[in-house]
Amino acid sequence: MCELLAMSANRPAEVGGYLSRLIPRGGRTGPHADGWGVAYYEGRAARVFKDPAPAAESRFLAMLAQHPLRSTAVIAHIRLANPAIFGRATANTHPFEREWNGRSWVFAHNGKLPGIHERELPEDCRFEPLGDTDSELAFCHILDAIARGIGRQRDFSPAMLAHTITPVVKELAALGEFNFILSDGECLYVHAHTNLHRLQRAGDAADGSNEMVLLATAPLTAEPWQSLAPQRIHIFRRGRPLVEPRRAARPSIVPASYGAAMAAAAAA
Repeated sequence: MCELLAMSANRPAEVGGYLSRLIPRGGRTGPHADGWGVAYYEGRAARVFKDPAPAAESRFLAMLAQHPLRSTAVIAHIRLANPAIFGRATANTHPFEREWNGRSWVFAHNGKLPGIHERELPEDCRFEPLGDTDSELAFCHILDAIARGIGRQRDFSPAMLAHTITPVVKELAALGEFNFILSDGECLYVHAHTNLHRLQRAGDAADGSNEMVLLATAPLTAEPWQSLAPQRIHIFRRGRPLVEPRRAARPSIVPASYGAAMAAAAAA
């Protein structure tokens, strides 16, 4: 499959030490040798670096891990192509990025969604995959739900977005394994389907005021990583988890036609 790493912080922080521990799993100590990618946010814009070569063999990725790049939101991914027919290619390498509503949206996935290629996107969907992966197609489905449910609103709450994408996330998760991290630069939206871990730690500020949360498929250090509760969407902003609102507090605002379109495509 693949492995994920992400960070959210209330002040720009470095994640290179953890990235250095992930790199060997990309073809040396682990099998994830079909590409790597890292996205660092600068406000609403993401700087995305990626390559379909093994992470463990990449001098550029090693340089990125050692370079003092600081950000409040980072998403990294190392890939094992599954199925192998969707092999090494830039278009198949995570994280994927699209613009919507003046923000860079970045997405990375661990798992497998058999059957998703039979579920066509709505005809008027703005988002199309560039590559072959189930992951990128799932990203397009999620962005379509956001575009329909949130639209051009600039002041939407994280809870509103989580409720907006919940129906399509549930439909896609029913196909297989769907651990993912999605960000707009402000929050990390994390679906822990089967296997994701969280580490809460203080940053490097002298006054101890920095807040940082790290997420990884498997713990990267001997620190006290904890498993995320499965089969739910977790939200992290500025280094802290946001309390999940009660489901009854706000109904989903995804149009009913979206679920109907998905079902019709599946039956076709």
